[in-house]
Amino acid sequence: MTREIALNLLQELLNCHAPPGDEAEIDKLILSEFKQTSAEVSQDGAGNIYAHIAGDGPRVMVAAHKDEIGMVITNLHDNGRLAVQNIGGSIPWKYGEGAVDILCGDGTILRAILSVGGVHTLTGPVPELINNRALKWDDMTLFTGLSKSEMIAKGIHAGTRAVVARERKQLQHIGDFIASYALDNRMGVVSIILALRQLHDAKLPLDLTIVATTQEEVGLIGATYAAQVLHPDIAIALDTSPVVHGVPAVMDERPIIWYKEAVYHNKAECDALLRIADELGFGAQPILYNRAASDAGGIKRAGLASRTVAFGYPRDNSHGYEIAHQDCLLNVTQLLVEYLKQLS
Repeated sequence: MTREIALNLLQELLNCHAPPGDEAEIDKLILSEFKQTSAEVSQDGAGNIYAHIAGDGPRVMVAAHKDEIGMVITNLHDNGRLAVQNIGGSIPWKYGEGAVDILCGDGTILRAILSVGGVHTLTGPVPELINNRALKWDDMTLFTGLSKSEMIAKGIHAGTRAVVARERKQLQHIGDFIASYALDNRMGVVSIILALRQLHDAKLPLDLTIVATTQEEVGLIGATYAAQVLHPDIAIALDTSPVVHGVPAVMDERPIIWYKEAVYHNKAECDALLRIADELGFGAQPILYNRAASDAGGIKRAGLASRTVAFGYPRDNSHGYEIAHQDCLLNVTQLLVEYLKQLS
């Protein structure tokens, strides 16, 4: 497991579009990666992808969500523009005007431009919104260059998804840091794939299922469903971890341990992660979030596991052009592997 392998895999995953509920592109890659191991691989009707390693001991579920925030079409206008709303936690000023990809019903990708409109005027709505308030989705359209009938012929309609264009999700390297849209939660998927490569033929003191979960960004839906199927004793979530005002965390290579989100996670499990991170030599950062949510938190809140914990990768510019330390990819993965080896 090297930094180069991890970063190359991350870029492969970033290249796959996966807005909530339309995740077929990334599913192909994850299924291919999981099937290269000896784990028992399956996918449920909700869209979750499972890799099961049978064993004696507690039932453990490790989740990392594969969907990304984006846009959903709400209306087709006669002038070739599309009205959009957010799907997940996307915010228009985080994207700005620029290229987006529409996932058309005919299986193709249509390039469009996220647009606010002309500003060289003293009248109309655009000057007012520029001077007095932040952009909202009602201010935005997608310019397609097609007629309404041409868009319909491509299978575009209300409910069609769109995300930032593929070339805008190419990793940028700034010293020890990486940046891109959709690091949330492609970084988590990197770690579960790399962990599976190491653990698939190991004799662990547990019954392990690794899950690439669906539709986390719209309500932790996939993980909650998967937990009802798996009945885990312990649920673990890997997710990007915002560095925000009021939280004593910094953006470096140390994993962040979530002691609290919408729920409190089991302190003993969080403490064990801190201890193991210290023993591994890179340490970790304990935090409590007032506004955050992970798959493990959703499972805990629904009463579907007796023990839960969440941890992950410090990141800035959350739900925008996200930034993270490149070494936290390997550190979170190593922490997960060692924690699983010590579970009982």
